[in-house]
Amino acid sequence: MSEFNEEIQKRNLAALAKSPGGFQFTRTFFPYTSHEIGPYYVQSAAIMCDGTAYTLACNDMVTRIRTDVGDGFHGIVSGGESRDWCFSGPVAQILQLPHTMIYKKDETGPCKTIGATIKGKEVIHVADLNNEGSSPRDMWIPTIRNAGGRIEHIFFYVDRLESGVGEMKKLGLQSHAIIPLDEAAWQYLQEIGIVSPEVYSSLCSRMEDKDAWAKDMLRSDDGLETLVALLGSVKTREKGQKILSVGYPDIRDDIIDRLRSKKSRWPEIQRWLE
Repeated sequence: MSEFNEEIQKRNLAALAKSPGGFQFTRTFFPYTSHEIGPYYVQSAAIMCDGTAYTLACNDMVTRIRTDVGDGFHGIVSGGESRDWCFSGPVAQILQLPHTMIYKKDETGPCKTIGATIKGKEVIHVADLNNEGSSPRDMWIPTIRNAGGRIEHIFFYVDRLESGVGEMKKLGLQSHAIIPLDEAAWQYLQEIGIVSPEVYSSLCSRMEDKDAWAKDMLRSDDGLETLVALLGSVKTREKGQKILSVGYPDIRDDIIDRLRSKKSRWPEIQRWLE
């Protein structure tokens, strides 16, 4: 990473970490919408809680676009429903470019768009977060290309540097991020006192092998206790069940056996085990 991009990464990391709900860290795990688990939760849209930080984020996105694409770009900026719009609208306005909002698919047909006409235009997609890359892959990029648009670049405010990285390559896109969550990011958050050495170690271990990290965590007493808390609540029981059945089905039986062996410690899990 260049010194220029590292500077942008650090100042936005600090701003997002100070925004309410921007980052949450734990010594155990959070359940993710993918039904996998991890030691942190990030919410890009939290940057909007502070007007100065929000302005910084959008201006830095514009700077990256001008640097990575060039000042000669005269196409369209697009964003997908709905959190992408937190960034794509302001970025289009600052660049004085047309903006298109892409709505998610529904039962009646394909994605719909509101805003500038895409046909025959070069498009830059601006998004809030790259995780698994499923929304660009399944909705945003096909909509742009099916409408006759040409797209080579996608910009994320935060990139978790997980499976979404490979999906962007498969789509033939050059992917850029203001905040790539790499080891340098975690090191910086430790330096400024946002994460503890214990959490930093956990974050780095997960980067090395997230599947091994998750299985080790679920087998540990701390991980089992967090899983029990999920399974023991009506509101979160489905999340806990899907961690085992969808996220990590190959260790489901092992985890259930471990829970049975400790049911005296967690009697609230007895009904679920039956």
